[in-house]
This record gives sequence, C-alpha cells and structure tokens, in this order.
Amino acid sequence: DDDDDDDDDDDVRGTAPFDVDDATSAWVLCRFFFIWVVFGYVAVPAYALLVDVPVPDLPPKTQAACLLFSEIGKLVAANAMMDAELGPKQTPRRRCFAGGSADEKKTPSLFPSQTKKLLDTRNVTLGLKCGALASVAARGADFIFGSGGEKNDVFFVELLNASGDETVASSVSSAASSALDLFGSLRFDPAALAAAAVASTLVAPVTEELFFRGFLLPAIEKRAPFANGAFANGVTALTFAALHFSPKDFPALFVAGAVFGAAQIAARNAQNGLVAPIIAHATFNASVLAEYLWLS
Repeated sequence: DDDDDDDDDDDVRGTAPFDVDDATSAWVLCRFFFIWVVFGYVAVPAYALLVDVPVPDLPPKTQAACLLFSEIGKLVAANAMMDAELGPKQTPRRRCFAGGSADEKKTPSLFPSQTKKLLDTRNVTLGLKCGALASVAARGADFIFGSGGEKNDVFFVELLNASGDETVASSVSSAASSALDLFGSLRFDPAALAAAAVASTLVAPVTEELFFRGFLLPAIEKRAPFANGAFANGVTALTFAALHFSPKDFPALFVAGAVFGAAQIAARNAQNGLVAPIIAHATFNASVLAEYLWLS
C-alpha cells in the first residue's frame, strides 16, 4: 500500500527539487559540451571529409539525413550521459516529469509520465504563447543589433548547428549559409524536408530543453544569490546563446533562450513542467522554418 501511495504522489507532483553537488554539475556541463560539439559541429563535417565532398555539395537528402542523425545522436548521448552521472532521481527527464507507473520504473522510458498527462492543456498553452513571444522578441533583437537584414541566418544557426563547411574547424557563419541553401533545396524534396523539419522542430528542442532548462537552470539557481530565478535564467540564456558559437547572433539567441527559461520557471510547479519550454522552443523553430520557406 505504501508503494501505491508513493506512486500516486509521483503522479501529481511537479518538478522535483534539484540536488546535485558542485563537482558533478561541473562534470555534467563539460560532458554535455563535448557531446554538443561532436554531434553538432564535428560529425557532419567529418563525414564530408571521409567522402571527400564539402558539406554544402552533399545531396540534399544526405544533408537532411546527416542533420537528423546528428540531432538524434545528441539526444541519445546527452540523455545517456545525464542518466549515468545524475542517477534516476536527478536526471532531467525524470526530475522534471512526473513519475510513471511501477512498470515504467522497472523499465525506464524516455519520458516516464503517462502520455495522456504529458500534454497538459496549461503547459501546451504556455508553451505556444512563449514560443510566439520568443519568435517576435528574437526578431526584434536581431533587427536592433543589425543582423536582421542578413536573411535571418541567426535562427538557422540555432536550428541547424549540425551543418558546417569543408573542414571540421570551419566557421559557424559559413555553416549558416549552407543551412540556408539546404532548406532552399529541400523545398522540392518532401521526404528530405520532413527529415530536416523533424530534426529542427522536434528532436533539437527536446535535447536542448532537457539540458539547458532541465539541468543547467536549476543548477545555477541553486548556487545563485537568494536562489534568484531571474539571475539563473539570464546566465542559462547566456550559455545557450554562447554555445551556438556565433557572436553576431548572440542577442537574438539570448532573448529566445530567456523566454524558454521563463516558460520553465512559470511551469515548474505544474506536472510535466518541462513540456512548456520544449513546446516554446519547437514553436520558435517551426515559425522560423515556415517563414523561410514562405519567403523563399
């Protein structure tokens, strides 16, 4: 009976308290940075070097497949790493989502919550609103800081950080240009476009929100003066923007990241609170993709 009561408590609780020591938090951050770079900036250019073809010259279907592979690899590797380092109670996919049934605890799934509870109306609504706000605010920041006239490549650096140039050490700016070319060519290939869309509007938001808002934000907040959520959100957004390695695009990415963090803070006391920033991030990415396809 006690076990049943515990399960019931898990089903109704919100985000569990963050309880990870400093050394482990720093180690997780370093390991995630390694995964981020390898899958986001090294894997595809390395493949291009292997076949002796520059990334922009790869067939559109191959580029889309590489993008999807990179994002899925990043998701799987990041979750496996956090599960191993943080344990079942503190890994973001369990700490930020309500505990599931006893069977789920014996056989962990990606999201242990019951599916019918995962997309709570409040979280979905909050996520959609924050996604729309992030889209407008980031475009405003992009315009104010002078990069708004450059084909909005800021958003494609965020969406397609798996792209690159001829060498592993090529610049992110060149990657952004090839990303634009990729989506332009994919307009005429529904299958490749679908693969790229899934990577950028589904897989990438889940990976990034699990780490940045599911782990990094509470890790900083725990150590911030007076447990200040706004301060922690700002530092998390700074890190989110910086890890995209594009100084020109930093302001817009910072603004978008801050909105995603605000969604997490607003929803953390609700069941499955991380759903809101994931939906916000996905909405933001989808709006950028739709805008580019429409304008092109």
